[in-house]
Amino acid sequence: MRRLFTCTTALLFALTGSIALAQKATNPAELEGAMKRISAANAATVKAIKSGAYDDAQKSVADVKQALMDAENFWVVNKKDDAVKMSKEAIAKVTAVEQAVSAATPNQEAAFAAVKEVGAACTACHMTYRVQNEDKTYSLKPGTV
Repeated sequence: MRRLFTCTTALLFALTGSIALAQKATNPAELEGAMKRISAANAATVKAIKSGAYDDAQKSVADVKQALMDAENFWVVNKKDDAVKMSKEAIAKVTAVEQAVSAATPNQEAAFAAVKEVGAACTACHMTYRVQNEDKTYSLKPGTV
């Protein structure tokens, strides 16, 4: 029974890794999907921090980070070095949020300060590569790639 559990767990981790690799953005539609995942996970992170649910915040900020790494691949594939640099900076800022919400005694102010830094990093990229639509969503600027 123990062997079955171990094998099943190993298979689950292997499949999860394959799914994560498959989600890396390589085209505009996949980038949009990653951006939507970032938006939803970021909103969940803010909500969790507001309510002091730091375990939930840890999960949602990990989702933000993974989606950012998936989106970064789009910029790598399309050889947009400045966007890759902005992605790395955003990922570093998200790592700071992870650390804030994972602290032994999380500080809500510190967590929100870190979230604000993430927002600034996102805004920098959006100013260059995204356009806001009438419905307040964002899209890739035409002619970007």
